[in-house]
Amino acid sequence: MSRIVAGRFDRSVDADAALDALKREGFTRAEVDAFYVGPPGQNARTPIGGDVYSDAGSVGAGRYGAIGAAIGAAAGLIVGALIGFNEALASCGIGALVGAFAGIMYSLHGPSRREGTLDHPADRPESRGGRMIAICVDRTGTELLAVNALRMNNARDLGRTEGDWRDGSWRDFDPRTPLATV
Repeated sequence: MSRIVAGRFDRSVDADAALDALKREGFTRAEVDAFYVGPPGQNARTPIGGDVYSDAGSVGAGRYGAIGAAIGAAAGLIVGALIGFNEALASCGIGALVGAFAGIMYSLHGPSRREGTLDHPADRPESRGGRMIAICVDRTGTELLAVNALRMNNARDLGRTEGDWRDGSWRDFDPRTPLATV
């Protein structure tokens, strides 16, 4: 495991200036990795896209959808029974569809911070996307140089961690895992 210092940048100009500063400080290309990190939920960590299969704001949506479908089917059946048998089946199906949709939409909400977990993240304004620069600081005395170069060029979410660094890149980076504050 290698020691890594990293920071996110809002502007590409600042990230480019940080890369130039790191080069002036003697960091080699094999010690610096620059890449884009998407906002939460947009990092394609799952086969169908996104970071997780659900989020904190959708917990319980299936249950509310089933309740809505049952209520909608019953209402459709009552309305359809007043009109005729064939219409009862159609109105029952339409009622179930509309009820399921209404139940799911009723249950969805924006997650609060206390609901957020790694598996069900709550959007945090401090974890927006941006350009990330990561530096391997295994050489003695390089951590402070890297931190200063990033800080002087307006890095945000500046932090340190340990990870798998091979061939000039951070191999086990997970955008959902926060860095330890520097």
